[in-house]
Amino acid sequence: MPIQKVTKEEILIKSSDIFRTKGYHNTSMQDLAKSCGLLKGSLYHYFSSKEMLMKDLLLWIHTYLKERVFPIADDLSLSPQERMDKLLKKMGRLLLEKEGGCLVGNTTLETVGVIPEFHEVLKTIMNDWTAALQQIFMTLNTPEISFKLAQQTIMEFEGAVMFSKLYGNKQFLYDAFTRTISRLQ
Repeated sequence: MPIQKVTKEEILIKSSDIFRTKGYHNTSMQDLAKSCGLLKGSLYHYFSSKEMLMKDLLLWIHTYLKERVFPIADDLSLSPQERMDKLLKKMGRLLLEKEGGCLVGNTTLETVGVIPEFHEVLKTIMNDWTAALQQIFMTLNTPEISFKLAQQTIMEFEGAVMFSKLYGNKQFLYDAFTRTISRLQ
């Protein structure tokens, strides 16, 4: 029997699992409704379309990262290495704790150039992640070098997540983590 009342946040959390494992294009509103214990028609009460649900999900993820992950870069009570360690470990848990990999990375690859409504949100998430890492790298480097190191870190981290999932071996991510920390010594 379907649940009669759920919150938007509960729908977003449950939908993130479905999108992460099935991808955006292979996920139907029926899949999302079922995962939330709702009838398909009831899901439309909360979100007018799959596109709106995904956009709200991406905005919700961005808010979470801005409030709980990226501020680690500004915690001057920690050394640069400690800040990077804490930030990357938190990102690693977010990316690997559930089936399917990085929802932001997967959605970017799947929808860029196809669904323009997601483009700016996805860029903003990546820009903010870059800025957080750049902040840490600037303890030892110029802003320009720090920006490049931040971008390289994200590219390597996202690739390591992909390889970790593909080969069932988290060592790829651990190695990327170790290389990033070594850039601060």
